[in-house]
Amino acid sequence: MNESPPPGVNGHAEPIDDMNRHGRRIQELIEKIDALPDAPARALVHECMTSLLGFYGQGLERVLHISKRAGIGGQRAYDELIHDRVVSGLLLIHGLHPVDLETRLREALEKIRPYMQSHGGNVELLSLEGDFARLRLQGACKTCPSSAVTLELAVRHAIEEACPDLLGFEVEGAPAAAEAEEPRAAPEWTAIEEALHLQEGALIRAVVLGEPLIVCKAAANLYAYRDRCPACNLPLHLGTLEAGVLACRAGHRFSVQNAGMSPDDAHLHLEPVPLVLKDGSVQVALAGEGRR
Repeated sequence: MNESPPPGVNGHAEPIDDMNRHGRRIQELIEKIDALPDAPARALVHECMTSLLGFYGQGLERVLHISKRAGIGGQRAYDELIHDRVVSGLLLIHGLHPVDLETRLREALEKIRPYMQSHGGNVELLSLEGDFARLRLQGACKTCPSSAVTLELAVRHAIEEACPDLLGFEVEGAPAAAEAEEPRAAPEWTAIEEALHLQEGALIRAVVLGEPLIVCKAAANLYAYRDRCPACNLPLHLGTLEAGVLACRAGHRFSVQNAGMSPDDAHLHLEPVPLVLKDGSVQVALAGEGRR
């Protein structure tokens, strides 16, 4: 994990979660309104909703306008507003977001690039056509299926957060479902509070959704892996971490800064787990059906 890690979800309910719940409820209410047998009543409610959205949209537009013209302090507030996930979502709904889709997409990729590179990979934007993006995973992640899954999750999470208006995207270099050992489900992000205070060269064991993991810190970055040596099946938390190299008790070594690859055997690598930092909280993600 670097100074600018990919965005994540903390262990508490975030404003964006509340916003999504409200959005789902609004959609349910709209469906009920559309099912009303009284056509004039339906039309009246829709007109009321349209007017209400327009009213609040004008208010949001004024907030941005006043912030931007209020000098240095106002510019800081303006920048924070347009990058806030909740406010950004509202601006997109009203067609008021001042940052175009391609710029937000590139910014999202730049934020996760240090994380990608710390796992021996990278991501490239190949094209953006008709609100559909094509991306490519690069580097070590292409040769390591579990690492590719980890990095693909980080990419998808960052893009879905920054670009909810993107109609869709595909990631070249990600393993196809047939290549994965087990089918993958949507990831569940869980906070590991004690990981926030890890010292350099230290590691801890954590159990997330029943899965034993280790979180370690090397070169000021945090990394998460499943707590199992692929060579001997010994738990990794009983081993040692020196200069970014994790060794199990049997002496098998792995570079935590290079996607868990073994410096001694190119066929051995740890199983990385997506790890992000958001709002001062460290979180990891596990895909439901992909848990081992």
